[in-house]
Amino acid sequence: MTNLPKGISCAFVFGDVNGLKRMNDVHGHEAGDVLIKTVARIMQRAQQGAGEGHVFRMGGDEFLMIVEHADGQKTAAIIQSLRDAFRANNVSVALGHLTCMTPISDIDAIITKVDREMYKDKGRQKR
Repeated sequence: MTNLPKGISCAFVFGDVNGLKRMNDVHGHEAGDVLIKTVARIMQRAQQGAGEGHVFRMGGDEFLMIVEHADGQKTAAIIQSLRDAFRANNVSVALGHLTCMTPISDIDAIITKVDREMYKDKGRQKR
């Protein structure tokens, strides 16, 4: 994040795949791998459609998308696009998002905040 010039608005989207363990336990790890690849593909397409940015696999079932030049309205459109694509592919992913301006001095703090937002979404999905 240090390479970005000051004053760039960036969207951070954290996604956590719901049901990966169950998929692995019931249908095997190959099915779980397909699920992970599906989520990665959807997030990559959404990021590419939104502009400059990257998608990272943070852990077994967690992904982080960063999109440059994304204000609140664009971030909301990205989230809606992701939700629609996940629904169309019968995939459940909890999403957290945050938009902030560069420079970003503490990326860990940003990831912690967006992770908390994702857990709020995960709680809403379980209701």
